[in-house]
Amino acid sequence: MKIFTIALLFIAFNLSAKEENGVVVKILPDSLVLNSSCKAMADLVAKDFSILYVCKDSLKRMYFYNFRLNDIDLVADFKKSSTDVVVNESQFKSYTLYELTAKNSDNKPIKFVSYCTKELCLDLVSDNEYEKSIQDSITSQLRG
Repeated sequence: MKIFTIALLFIAFNLSAKEENGVVVKILPDSLVLNSSCKAMADLVAKDFSILYVCKDSLKRMYFYNFRLNDIDLVADFKKSSTDVVVNESQFKSYTLYELTAKNSDNKPIKFVSYCTKELCLDLVSDNEYEKSIQDSITSQLRG
């Protein structure tokens, strides 16, 4: 039953996104236009529901948008599995903004930004650096 529910949510989510100078996503209180290089993916057997967009910046580096339910403490998860975790928490309009930097188990830097409402979060994640304009684009579109 869980797989069926996740599949229905994934279908409904994709029906709400359309091409318009990029991919329009309407899942947060605000609509976001993501780069047209972004491709949606879903893991139907994962225990936590999320929709992942895999994207590439102008230098062909991969980064990810993860839309998920706000039901897990990612900061605690990062602190369990990473070293040198630095967390900056602030309010941005109606969103709580978490900016994390850490090192993964291979000692590689991780950059993580999460915009959360009470119900949903948008995580912007990259194992490498991504262009600052990507985060700036999100910030400029959130009206909140």
